[in-house]
Amino acid sequence: MGIWDVLQALVRRWYVVLPVALLALGASYGVKEKPGVYWSRAEVTFLAPSSTTNPNALTTQSTDLVVTASLVAKHINGNLTWNKLSDPAATILGEGVYDGWAVRVPDYGGQWTRYYARQVLDVQVSGPTEADVRERQTELLARIDSELADIQQGVAQVDRITATVVPNPPNVFYFPGSRSRALAMIWVLAVAAAVTAAVELERRRVRASRAGTSSPESVRLVPTAAAHGSARPARSDET
Repeated sequence: MGIWDVLQALVRRWYVVLPVALLALGASYGVKEKPGVYWSRAEVTFLAPSSTTNPNALTTQSTDLVVTASLVAKHINGNLTWNKLSDPAATILGEGVYDGWAVRVPDYGGQWTRYYARQVLDVQVSGPTEADVRERQTELLARIDSELADIQQGVAQVDRITATVVPNPPNVFYFPGSRSRALAMIWVLAVAAAVTAAVELERRRVRASRAGTSSPESVRLVPTAAAHGSARPARSDET
């Protein structure tokens, strides 16, 4: 089926094209009026206790600190689970979470392994307004401090693990989204749906038409000479 045939099919099946076009217009209006999303990210770094042998807590890395960060994240998340990401720097917006939060220990492992190399918690928050994001993030950071204090009950103050937030206070960013891409995709899908439906209806019509012309009722019977009792012409030597 050529382009001209497709255009003719769209014209004949205008009652299919019209609803698709109306749906596309409605979706386009919704995309145009839909607001963007606010997003914030902070890293909570767990620090070992300072001492004469360990004066700079930022340079100290140990398995105990990573385990502590993982334990705090487990207490906060509860039964929530997060998908394993190929890149630890991926955002929750990329996962489609536009109104929510995530507290995770960055995983630097491959497809089949997990590897936690840093004693940090990746805290991400998204929401419809800046105020919502800041309020939710403040609550999460406060809960991290509370959980860290709870698991260190009975430990001397000088021997306690502490946490620091970077940046402090966390920045909040606004993402309006790409409306041009959304509109382009809406109309690509609409055109594809209209063409597919119109072409399929035309093919059904053609098949039905061919089936009708080849049916037994439409076959024309041609009488033979024998049916009319006509005889074969006699030869001259038979007379």
